[in-house]
Amino acid sequence: MNIFRINLNKGIGIIEIIIYLSIFTIVSVVVVNSFIVILASFSNTRSNQDLLNSGSVSMDRISHEIRQAKNIDMINSVFNSNSGVLRLNNVDGTSYIQIEKNGNALELYSNGVLVGNLLSQNIYLNKLIFNRISTPNSEAVKIEMELQDSRSKTGKTETLYNTIILRGGY
Repeated sequence: MNIFRINLNKGIGIIEIIIYLSIFTIVSVVVVNSFIVILASFSNTRSNQDLLNSGSVSMDRISHEIRQAKNIDMINSVFNSNSGVLRLNNVDGTSYIQIEKNGNALELYSNGVLVGNLLSQNIYLNKLIFNRISTPNSEAVKIEMELQDSRSKTGKTETLYNTIILRGGY
């Protein structure tokens, strides 16, 4: 009879359980951290996409309205301010378009009637500046618009610039 004989069929020891649990914990932490990074990246991408889409659509509409205008009519000399109001007279001379910053919204009015907010639901307008450029032969408007995504935890903003020449000025 051998008293130094080792019995290998006794089951799992406490040290083995601790090793397996620590390996499982490390793998779980890596997977959860990867998931968190992916979600943050997705949120950042969505925020960028919303800002650029909303800015592009609103800037296109403003550009279209300016190109179709006969001339620029300033309201209360509000040019070059953050409150941004632009009033454009149409070619027929009887109607006008007004674009203005109202709170966090970019509103479009046609003959004094609100058409709507040009920005999407979660996008805020922080700054809107119109600068009039006038030469003997043409008239143009330089636009600076700063947008912010309200869902972004970091306050993601995007500043857009454009210069548009009125009809007949080119």
